Amino acid sequence: MFMRLFKLIPLAGAIWLLGIWPAQAEYDVSQTYTGQIGTLPIVAEFSVAESGEVTGRYFYHRYRKDIALTGSQLGDGGFKLYENKSIESNKNGPWIKLMPTTEKGFTGQWNDAKGKTLKVTLTIAAVPQENNGNHETPYLQTLIKENLYDYLRLHNAPLNMENEQQFMGYGFRWLKEPVSGIRMFELTSGYPQDVMIRVNLLLKERLWREVVDYHSCMFGGLLSSAGQADFTQTVKPTYFSSSVISASVFTEFYCGGAHPDFADSPINMDVKTGNQLALEDVLWLGKGEPVYYNQQGNDDTGFEEFSAYRSHVFAPWLVAKLKALYPKQMKASDECDYSTVEYWEFVNWHFTEKGLYFSPSFPRVARSCEYPTWSILPYRDIKAHAGHFKTQ
Repeated sequence: MFMRLFKLIPLAGAIWLLGIWPAQAEYDVSQTYTGQIGTLPIVAEFSVAESGEVTGRYFYHRYRKDIALTGSQLGDGGFKLYENKSIESNKNGPWIKLMPTTEKGFTGQWNDAKGKTLKVTLTIAAVPQENNGNHETPYLQTLIKENLYDYLRLHNAPLNMENEQQFMGYGFRWLKEPVSGIRMFELTSGYPQDVMIRVNLLLKERLWREVVDYHSCMFGGLLSSAGQADFTQTVKPTYFSSSVISASVFTEFYCGGAHPDFADSPINMDVKTGNQLALEDVLWLGKGEPVYYNQQGNDDTGFEEFSAYRSHVFAPWLVAKLKALYPKQMKASDECDYSTVEYWEFVNWHFTEKGLYFSPSFPRVARSCEYPTWSILPYRDIKAHAGHFKTQ
């Protein structure tokens, strides 16, 4: 059941459910600080467990990459913290000793194994007033309250403009966040100006969310026994029209858990409203009003109805259609049994020029069977059972 639900959960939530960000789940971040190590500005945050164990991280403004901190709280309220798991490797790496100040900050010393020392000063972080005005989005404003540490990393962070391209008669260009390497496109021509402004703001929001996911994954890897992580993402536009923008956002990630993983978390955007479309908005086979999965993860009394619809109505219908269109590919084999109805209950999907693309959800031992290249349902079948959203 989990791997089927994985298709309906945003990537960050799915990674958290996999249990590969244990530090964030276990500890309650209490405070964010700004200050200096030597003469270099930094941002830091710490979390203290009831046992006195401390976990945290900091980054230099110049680099914006996390350095993990693990250690313990001292009897006088200070911390002794080792960088990037060096506490588990004979304590050979740099370490920091901090003492609380009367201003609710910290002062202390950074040390390395060669005897080099630098003064450390930290004060409670304040929300910066100035910004470059180019990259602020509602999502970044929510980070001020929800995660000031990540907001300060992204505040005034540069975005590099890359090459412009054409796709299906519309112009777009790539934006790249240089530290993470995360890329996202923005529209440049083919749509009314007000539409492009609204859509580009939402696309930029998605870019910043992916950057936050990247750093969270890297931090999880630093705290793991492996001490490493990987987060590689590829964005590919798949369909542009006057009514919809669709793109594949495929991520391969390893965040320090038991094994690496991968997932596509596509963009299927209603151009008119800017809303992310659910499959039931586009294709509805049931009776009456569509039922939806609550992606926010709240108590959803309608989930049983939604699951029953996907299991008993949608999946059998889709499998029958795909068997008629692709009999050779759908034929059961030892490697990939695409004829199993259960695998098509909770699908990954996006728009293409020829129709809707669907990917099934296989058990973990057969995950390599996911994302076949051929499983596209033509628009004639979609239009015969269109939901509230009418594809043009």
